[in-house]
Amino acid sequence: RRLVKVVYVVLESQYQASMTSAVRQINKSEGGVCIECVGYLLEEIRDPQLLAELQQDLKDANVFICSLIFVQELAEKLVEVLRPCRDSLDACLCFPSMPEVMKLNKLGSF
Repeated sequence: RRLVKVVYVVLESQYQASMTSAVRQINKSEGGVCIECVGYLLEEIRDPQLLAELQQDLKDANVFICSLIFVQELAEKLVEVLRPCRDSLDACLCFPSMPEVMKLNKLGSF
């Protein structure tokens, strides 16, 4: 099975529960893919150590997802760690967020 690493940053913990459930279902299946999922709550990236961990996780990620990034200070931090690795991602999905975050959207070569 091919391993796909997904890293995400979300506003609230209930989104983490949904991601965890989806990953469990995919990994239980007999399909050709399995998912490693690493998640952060938006407020966690205020902590320099957790921001550094996010940056490390992004280095070997296939997919990045974020949602509801509307705090300017945190949007800037996220853009700072995401921009350098964006091109190596297969997909970067940033939706309802600050414009500078949404500009980093990418799906394949698009």
